[in-house]
Amino acid sequence: MSQTDNSLIQTPSINYNLDSQREPVFHAVYIPRDEENKSVEVNGITGFSGSLHVYVDKVAALKIINEHKKGRLKTFKTRAEAESFARNGNQQILSRSQTVPLLPLPEEKTNTFKGPKPQDLVVFRKLIESGDIEAVRKIAWENPRYLVSSADTPAILQEGCRYNALHVAAKVSKTPQMCELILNIVGDPKFVKLFYGEDESKNYLNRAQILLDLYLNTPDKFLNETPLHFAAKFGLKEVVRVLVSYPQCVKTLRNKYQQTPAEITCSRRFSEDETLKREIRNLLEDQYYVPVLRSEDNTLQPSIGEPFSPTSPPQFKLDPISPILEVKAFAGPMTKSQAMEFRRKWKTPPRIICNGPNRRENCSGEPFMHSPVAALRLQDTEKGLERVGRDLASEYKVPWKEYWPFINDFADMRCNEGLKMLEKYLENRFKESIMIAEELKRDQELLKYDKNFQGQLEDHMADPFNETDLCKQLESLNVDDDSEEFFTPPSSPILDPFSDTEDSEDEDMYLAEEGLATYIDGNEPTKLDYAVYNAISTDINQKIYPNIYRWLHEMKVIMDHDERRFNKGTLVRRRLLLTPDKPRFQHFEKS
Repeated sequence: MSQTDNSLIQTPSINYNLDSQREPVFHAVYIPRDEENKSVEVNGITGFSGSLHVYVDKVAALKIINEHKKGRLKTFKTRAEAESFARNGNQQILSRSQTVPLLPLPEEKTNTFKGPKPQDLVVFRKLIESGDIEAVRKIAWENPRYLVSSADTPAILQEGCRYNALHVAAKVSKTPQMCELILNIVGDPKFVKLFYGEDESKNYLNRAQILLDLYLNTPDKFLNETPLHFAAKFGLKEVVRVLVSYPQCVKTLRNKYQQTPAEITCSRRFSEDETLKREIRNLLEDQYYVPVLRSEDNTLQPSIGEPFSPTSPPQFKLDPISPILEVKAFAGPMTKSQAMEFRRKWKTPPRIICNGPNRRENCSGEPFMHSPVAALRLQDTEKGLERVGRDLASEYKVPWKEYWPFINDFADMRCNEGLKMLEKYLENRFKESIMIAEELKRDQELLKYDKNFQGQLEDHMADPFNETDLCKQLESLNVDDDSEEFFTPPSSPILDPFSDTEDSEDEDMYLAEEGLATYIDGNEPTKLDYAVYNAISTDINQKIYPNIYRWLHEMKVIMDHDERRFNKGTLVRRRLLLTPDKPRFQHFEKS
């Protein structure tokens, strides 16, 4: 029996000379205990299944497997590992795997918004097609599932061709506002945060960028066309301008027939309008912007930067000593040739050519100073470059944006979008002014009653026997009574070199009845008011923009008559309103 066991352990099929160049491997066979009593014969040697089965010859190991259907075969590089497997099987491996701690998988939070029904999506699509911007904005913010599906992809509004909201807007909308609204919503991190819920571990900005990319570049199922294909072939120039303004938009994607958006421009509408075709194809080229660069602390003079595109943003020198440069305004988008020409005209002031007998007299520096462009750049150091660029953008008919610190955003105050932002800001400013005036009025009334009570108390102390009269007077006091009489709060008077001291009381009373003037940054106009005044159009609809109209009225009084003494606008306004019968600004005429 011992001889048989030894022969099985050493396996008569072992032959290390079979291939001296290859390292030997050991084939171990594990047989469960329920088959241990069976005998087996390998190469003429009989043994029991309870013995260790370790072989170098794989054929011999396979014979054992054929005899024992529950046996397991595994190959090892070392004999010790093979013997361990032949004795214990997978028990040791299982015991090791059980000791490894299992980390719980993070649970994905379920979305709290319900998916809209197909008929609700049809209604939403009809709203997009009709151009109802406010209704689309309201529905999208109430339930983000109208724009984002449960798979974090654009929601399908039209089955079959699989149109998303941007496909529908780019195909039907004649104005770019609907496309811009949809892209602004899905690209807003607040919208993504609303959809996914509060979770600090998620980067909402990256998810918003992914949604933007999906909306701009996802093709439909019918012709494999993106929204840019739709806008180009239907001749919607302004829609194309909005789509290509996003850096995520790929302008070289091909449809089912291997055509780019530029190749199918105006193929469905306006096919005979060559001017429109050329303008759209220019937009489909790489778009460039011409910026105004200013230092963060205004230690450097503002400059006009080189044209840049969204794919290659401007690169500033990373010098730790030099101030940080920032883009404060830009014109565009334009083609590269247009951008270069725009910058050259913006950067180079007009030159005066002198050809005459008195050349030295005529070619002095004075005529150059009379140039409007040079005068604006030198007189207005805060917004001089922007004012010139604003006029050039109107001349070239390209969009213009500049940074305004009071709204903390880029805007063009000549368009409806910028005017709406200014109107909202001024509305809040006027509300704050009214609240402050009401608080001052209440304080003055309380101060008046306090003085009256103090006087009566002093009279009573002088005549302590007149207690009945004092009690009647105290009962008659009513602090809650609204009186038309009020006083302005005590303040330091503003010195006016042209005013008379005897008129100061009348002026203060008139301002108390009229209310304090309100400007962009305080109760007196500043350089910021001056900059905004020159940036907007004077033709403002009072019904649409009542607060801008009111602010413009205040500014016109100052700008038209006392532009040099701009910081003393409150004084000028006060003098004008107090002397309606006198010739206006007679004091300034004397000076």
